[in-house]
Amino acid sequence: MNDKDRDGFREIYYRNSDSVYKIAFLHLRNKSDAEDAVQSVFLKYCMLKPEFQNSEHEKAWFIVTARNHCRDILRSWWNRERTEGFPELTCEFLSDNPYGDILEAVMKLKDKYRDLIYLFYYEGYSTVEIAKMLEKNESTVRTRMNRAREQLKKIIRQEENSNAGRKIFQSN
Repeated sequence: MNDKDRDGFREIYYRNSDSVYKIAFLHLRNKSDAEDAVQSVFLKYCMLKPEFQNSEHEKAWFIVTARNHCRDILRSWWNRERTEGFPELTCEFLSDNPYGDILEAVMKLKDKYRDLIYLFYYEGYSTVEIAKMLEKNESTVRTRMNRAREQLKKIIRQEENSNAGRKIFQSN
């Protein structure tokens, strides 16, 4: 790899690695697995050398590739045979994020809802763009977004009620 290629790769890596990591962590829920997924996605990029129409196309390619790679990992024999209680590691983007509690609630959603919430609220995609990216009907995406929001509200309410109960016991 010459210097020009290396610099080009470096730029693409810095533009997209954060999004790839977050998608991977949301799916895999483990820091080391997410880091491995980032490496795999960028290795795939190096091998395929896709041509991008613009920066949005580039970003969408990395997000979809990361999502698909994580789904493959979760379906793999190794993942199914992994022992229960495998230690989950904390993640900087959860612990250092002012919205960490909400991100933790988002992580409790089913994959099909988690992806939509993340892409809409954290990456800023519209439902039309998400539908194209995930190859779904726009109405399906909007329906799932509504369901995701409802489930997210329930999760947050449950956690608030649980935390309120803990505070009562701690004050006694």
